[in-house]
Amino acid sequence: MESFVVNLLLLLFLTPCYIAFSSSSSSSSKNSQFHYTHNKQQLNTLYNKLIQSIQEYSRPLQIPGVFATWVGINHRGQVATYEDGQRFLVHKGNNFGKNSQTVAVDARYMSNNWSPRGSAVNVNPEKSVNLADLVKSGGAYYNPICDNCIHGSQRMQERFRNRK
Repeated sequence: MESFVVNLLLLLFLTPCYIAFSSSSSSSSKNSQFHYTHNKQQLNTLYNKLIQSIQEYSRPLQIPGVFATWVGINHRGQVATYEDGQRFLVHKGNNFGKNSQTVAVDARYMSNNWSPRGSAVNVNPEKSVNLADLVKSGGAYYNPICDNCIHGSQRMQERFRNRK
């Protein structure tokens, strides 16, 4: 029984490491292919525009088997919605970006594997938050154990709710 518990704990801690290792080799080639580009002024406008609401989304991890999904381990991010309805997925992963491992992607490019978790959180009028705030709170560095997509998503939601 004791070895079963040890094996289970090792599996739970090593699964994120496997994910980080396996995705790092394939994601670096993905980073050179962007669906669209923006000039610097357009990016500044998008990042500084105030967000109306956010909602957490999740998708299954891209690993074989269903154990991780069965125990609740999945990839998470926040979908930020502007007043005009434009939406961006802000999520974190190993080798997702160049200057930060938390990135913002137009929600039009989300796969059908993403699904909402809970309900949307609307903005507090006294506490404005923009896309840059969410990316910053997600964190620049990725660690599969102590600073992964789940941690980043939780910090984004806290920042949006409390403007911290």
